Amino acid sequence: METPSAPAPGHGNSAPASSRVTFEDMLRGCDQSYYQMLGFPDAASYFEAKERNLLAQYSRQVFPLLWPILEKDSLTRFNRLCQGWSRLMGLRGFIYPEILSSIVANNALRCARVALQGSSPLRGRRADPNGRHPYGYTALHLAAETFSVEMVKLLLRHGASANHRTEGDYVIEGLLPLHVAVENASMHKYLEDHWADGHPLDNLISLLCLPEMKMCLDTTRLIAQHTHNIVDELLDYIDNKKVVQLAILLLASQKQLRGPINRSCGKAYLNGFESVRLRTYDAIGALHDKMIAMVNEGKNGRALKKLKEKEEALLTAATLVGIVDKAGQALEDYIQTCSELLCIIPSSHHPIKKN
Repeated sequence: METPSAPAPGHGNSAPASSRVTFEDMLRGCDQSYYQMLGFPDAASYFEAKERNLLAQYSRQVFPLLWPILEKDSLTRFNRLCQGWSRLMGLRGFIYPEILSSIVANNALRCARVALQGSSPLRGRRADPNGRHPYGYTALHLAAETFSVEMVKLLLRHGASANHRTEGDYVIEGLLPLHVAVENASMHKYLEDHWADGHPLDNLISLLCLPEMKMCLDTTRLIAQHTHNIVDELLDYIDNKKVVQLAILLLASQKQLRGPINRSCGKAYLNGFESVRLRTYDAIGALHDKMIAMVNEGKNGRALKKLKEKEEALLTAATLVGIVDKAGQALEDYIQTCSELLCIIPSSHHPIKKN
């Protein structure tokens, strides 16, 4: 018998939020002796075992049929599959996160719309845009990895959060979708072949303005618009001497950075560029004082050399912030104007999953 699905949000027959019974409430109200008779210590363990069994059946029977359909993004075949196998495609109100991940991995936009909206073939279920794959990432992480602008838009429109981080033993923990987009963009073939640390910043900016980089920047920009604490992410790249990643995020988030990062009645606040620049120069000043103290103490060894390298990296970052602050809008206009020349070159992907 198929697991009953939850009513859609706002459904006329659904109970008020204050009186709605959660699944956990139902478990607490179950007669535990019945499940003990079946060989389970409680109701929760029974339903967990049932869920594992259904998921295993999905993997064996449904997934091999689903993948070829998603490769073609065939909506007719997708609906037909859901009609025949819906009982193995999810529990309660949602389909399995693995299904949405497969849809996004294939950039199957038509199937994604149906899955996120929920439709009759899915028997009242729908895809949770924030559902976490068992490996610890969300659909938005996958869309960021493949620079699928339209898929990112679709997920965000249906409530996907850009502030969920990867977690678990099978992924690099703590990654936002923004990190995935920026890291993959930084490993684009054009950048890897034509720029390295120590090269002029003007060359880096020129490469990022090429039509081949537009999709990377568009995806990063879209995700950055929905990501909290952009200034902190920029400062993290500065601290870790990630110049390419810093340049990408500065260009992609400049619209946000030009506005005040905090608002309060009658008070003027620094915008994002000013905040990053100020904190960078504060760090440079602190390093300079530390180096003077070391020289006065007669310490001229490896430690002093490391401080000088760090100061140089901070000066490079401050220069880059200044370039994008002054010329960023003109650069953005140029990138958009040249979009018709776009020709994507494969890039080395920064994997979400561990090797």
